[in-house]
Amino acid sequence: MDYSNTVLFSDLDGTLFNSDGEISAEDLAAIGEYEAAGGRFAVSTGRQPDNAMWYLRRDFTNAPSVVLNGSAVYDYAAGEYLYKVTIPRAGLDGTLEAILREIPEADVQIYTMAGIVYITPEETANRPFMSLHRPCSFSTLEAQAGEDIFKCMLFAPHERDDDLLALLAPGRDRDFRVVPGTTDVGGVITYYELLPAEASKGAAIDFLRTYPPLRGRTFIAAGDYWNDYEMLLAADVAVAPENADEGIKKICRYVTASNNDHAIAHIIRDIIPAL
Repeated sequence: MDYSNTVLFSDLDGTLFNSDGEISAEDLAAIGEYEAAGGRFAVSTGRQPDNAMWYLRRDFTNAPSVVLNGSAVYDYAAGEYLYKVTIPRAGLDGTLEAILREIPEADVQIYTMAGIVYITPEETANRPFMSLHRPCSFSTLEAQAGEDIFKCMLFAPHERDDDLLALLAPGRDRDFRVVPGTTDVGGVITYYELLPAEASKGAAIDFLRTYPPLRGRTFIAAGDYWNDYEMLLAADVAVAPENADEGIKKICRYVTASNNDHAIAHIIRDIIPAL
């Protein structure tokens, strides 16, 4: 099989990763076959580049990857960002200050060029949530005043979820969007991300269509949740795993096996050859 006219972007949590946070041996083998036959493979994730590498090898991808839910495109081979957008600090800082003040038990992370930074204390951090977002450091919002922020990630105990959403309600000074997320790694956790208003996985895919090594290829995307929505719409071929949100399944051309049943291997071995 010749895959040299295609590029495959896979979400991580809920798509490439199974419920144990691992990539199956079958998916790994299929990705190796795909790349050996000319396919370009990349991840499209909300994770920060170094955080994704806790779970992947640095040579795992052979195309630039969408990271930080579309706030950036990162070339692992070159070790550099090809594209990035950040949240203006003027409106963001007031929102974060209100969350820190009103919900002290919340986990608040900011994602900067230096990596993942908790601006809430380590002793209050939710350990399963923190284990998914490493390497990380701990600081204060004031100490990070000069840093560009790609995105923020917020998690609060279930009983404070309505309070958190109230603080994230739209306001005239807000210049970011709120995107819900979920993961089934280590138990179901729902969180909220703050992203630049213009950032999405779809916008990053549109940028990558202009990237010379990928021009002319068929863009295939696989994802399971609403942070994948724009990416799936921007792709030439959209695929959802069986475990995906029902609304996401409806916008995809194909629904394949679940993330616990080697979804990516099925895409590579069954769906792409039939295109």
